[in-house]
Amino acid sequence: MTRTSDRREFVQTAGLAASALLVSAGGTSAAAPESRTAATPRTMGARFRALMNGPEPLICPGAFDILSARLCAFHGFKAAFVGSSVANQALVGSPDQAIVTVSEIIDYDNVIASNADIPILADVDDFGATPLNVYRFTKQAERGGIGCAAFDDRMPRNRATNYAVPGVMPKDRMIDNIHAAADARTDMVIIARCLAPASNGSNAELLDRAAAYAEAGADAVWIGLRTPQDYVKAADLIKKPIMAGVGNANIAATADAMRAARITVGQAVTMVNFALGAVDRALAELQSTGKLTEARRNALNPQTSEKIEQVAELNARSRKYNLPAGSPAER
Repeated sequence: MTRTSDRREFVQTAGLAASALLVSAGGTSAAAPESRTAATPRTMGARFRALMNGPEPLICPGAFDILSARLCAFHGFKAAFVGSSVANQALVGSPDQAIVTVSEIIDYDNVIASNADIPILADVDDFGATPLNVYRFTKQAERGGIGCAAFDDRMPRNRATNYAVPGVMPKDRMIDNIHAAADARTDMVIIARCLAPASNGSNAELLDRAAAYAEAGADAVWIGLRTPQDYVKAADLIKKPIMAGVGNANIAATADAMRAARITVGQAVTMVNFALGAVDRALAELQSTGKLTEARRNALNPQTSEKIEQVAELNARSRKYNLPAGSPAER
């Protein structure tokens, strides 16, 4: 571990030295682009990092496709969460039991990330479970535009069953995975999810692992605790931003509730089941009445639909290339 740390420090020091030489060679005029970059982050990773380190807690509603991610932005949310369950449901119609591969999850999330105007926080299961796979998939996720990747320390067999079954990775293995992710990314945010089970109601192992993951290079740690007071204690120990589920009876998805619990990033439940519930009611109405009168009352209004489908931009592009604008019926 010491040799790894020394090598890391050498690479970081060499990189800083090279940067200093480039600035010196470019003269004082090189400072202007740097200040613009700091003021307006260009990549989704940099944007997510700025939001996470900003003055307000970051609420990430659960999106499940491009349009739901754009709806999050339409309602003023600065980022969106895409759970690993989404790819399982969308690709194979199954619950989140590790049926799809990590590569499939990332490919699916990249489509959303590359077509959304806000950073995507992607739950990527165990990111491949071994450092070499984690390194590869980190590169793949960042190339596709994912702003933040969250991965957990649960063994593959247990990801395929349920959270109550013991089976987290050895702590040292997860630390190696975090090192690999940190080495591979450029500025994508890395969140380590800690799933150590509580023993006799104690969070001692979970908090010990969480602090170790933060020290290993995770930008934030995702943990599940019982009360807001537990999160306050955890924040003092971990000393890195904390991610947690919000929008439930325990912690509301509001800045005040998250601030009180010392939660920096809040993940609200994925909206896919709400959407499916609306479809289910519409189909039941169609079957029983032959109409969709009630369903239409709850449908997305045309103005919002045009905004999230970016109709104005599409029509402007059509005019530029001498094509007719699409009609509402075609949309």
